[in-house]
Amino acid sequence: MAISSPGIGSNLDVNSIVTGLMSTEQGPLNNVTKQKTAVQAKISAFGSLKSSLASFQTALGNLATSDKFNAQAIKVGDSSLFSATANGKATNGDYAVKVTQLAQNQKLALPGFASKADIVGSGTITIDFGSYNSLGNSFSLNPEKTSKAITIAPGSDSLQGIRDAINAADAGVTASIINDGSSNGNRLVITSKDTGTTNSLKISVADGDGNNLDSTGLSALAFDPTLSSGSGKNLMQLQEAKDALLNVDGVDIVKASNTISDAVEGITLNLLKVGTAVPTNLNVSTDAEAIKTSVNAFAKAYNDLNTTLRNLTKYDAVSKTGGALQGDATARSISSQIKNALTGTLSSGGAFNSLSQVGVAFQRDGTLAVDSTKLQSAIDKNFSDIAGLFANSAKFTDPQITFSASGSKTKSGTYAITVAQLGSGAINAQGTINGVTATGSGQSLTGATGDPSEGLAIKVAGGALGARGTVNFSVGFAKQLNNMVSNFLSSDGLLTAKTDGLNSSITRLTDRQQVEQDHLTQIEKRYRAQFTALDRVMSSMSQTSTFLTQQIAQYNKA
Repeated sequence: MAISSPGIGSNLDVNSIVTGLMSTEQGPLNNVTKQKTAVQAKISAFGSLKSSLASFQTALGNLATSDKFNAQAIKVGDSSLFSATANGKATNGDYAVKVTQLAQNQKLALPGFASKADIVGSGTITIDFGSYNSLGNSFSLNPEKTSKAITIAPGSDSLQGIRDAINAADAGVTASIINDGSSNGNRLVITSKDTGTTNSLKISVADGDGNNLDSTGLSALAFDPTLSSGSGKNLMQLQEAKDALLNVDGVDIVKASNTISDAVEGITLNLLKVGTAVPTNLNVSTDAEAIKTSVNAFAKAYNDLNTTLRNLTKYDAVSKTGGALQGDATARSISSQIKNALTGTLSSGGAFNSLSQVGVAFQRDGTLAVDSTKLQSAIDKNFSDIAGLFANSAKFTDPQITFSASGSKTKSGTYAITVAQLGSGAINAQGTINGVTATGSGQSLTGATGDPSEGLAIKVAGGALGARGTVNFSVGFAKQLNNMVSNFLSSDGLLTAKTDGLNSSITRLTDRQQVEQDHLTQIEKRYRAQFTALDRVMSSMSQTSTFLTQQIAQYNKA
């Protein structure tokens, strides 16, 4: 008789026996699963490390520019007259500032039209910028700006069509239509985008009707300040171009803009309104608190990252468990590279070449701490050199050469500078940096690709041709670490290679899990077949035993 369920016929517990045997067979699969879990924990740990490094880099990015450390405080006696900022290069002290005129842009208007859709005329408008001299009735072109020709095609020569064409041309002016409320109240107003007398407008017209100087057709837009009204000077001037006029410490200053950054070194003024005859005081002082905030932020950024690294790599003697990255070579390498950078020295050419000199040093517990007394002393004695410890800095032997920018490939070092041609708005500077031909753009020279000076941009304001001394360029600690973390996190960096390897291990272990699982399925199938067969044999033997017992009993009765 067939047994439909294991153990029913013989009372043999096949399920329990097979389950027990399979528990023993699970060893290899459990080992693979344990390995996979450990690898997944490492991947998760590296994800945490990446996130912490990204946060560290964000903090470094905010500290890798010199303006965070070249902090100066500004106080203006009457802030309604002007505001001011300092870039750290200004001389501390008091300045007497008097604003007598604000710069303004020129505005010209066309006589009114009944509708914005009214036709004006087709042709070409040419816009020039320059200065008008009323005494000599002459117009001198601004060499920094080029003429701009704007085509007004038939079909697009309405008042609003001309407005749109002017605005689309990006010609240094804006056009708008203003309605003054009268029957012919739609007036086209053309405004120079830039203030100052050198940005006065001259508009000449090639009229589609063949007459360029009358007041009809597109000629209505002509404006030559040297000509008479109705004969090439048809637009009405609503507002004349003016320069900003101010006086600083008794020196009269004329500028084209109300934002002035080249009057007093290191100070940018933003003029707001004309003042009285009495000068307003402008005080510049070292902003020690802002510098302390930046330095402490630098230490905190490292300590936050260090906490993550320590938690991931530590061993807890109490629980006898280690972090997911305990003993990991990649984590150790990242930690040691960062610490080595922080304890290194710079060749900045300034008073400081290490963080410890401004009170930033490692403690016994591995954290960075700031000695506020030592930092204050550094601020008091060598304020201008603190920025060079953290951000990129450049010191020149020639005062007419200044630092503009640097790139990620610019190396620290001292580079010789030669100038073969001075630059201007229309002419590019020519010369060498570190003995290699530099790229010129206006007054700037930029270090050549492949050279240690690559990406180093300098501005040559003037001076003689030939050898112009040297520049000492230094990559500050915040900038160094920022570049280092970028390499760690890059697509071909240390962390990417590590996580790629771990993900490959996950794939391999997943495949091994499936092999082990398939193997266990076959073993269980074999066990069940064997014990089911045993169950049947035992059941058959039990039935035979019962039959024999019955037969013997019958025989004994006889």
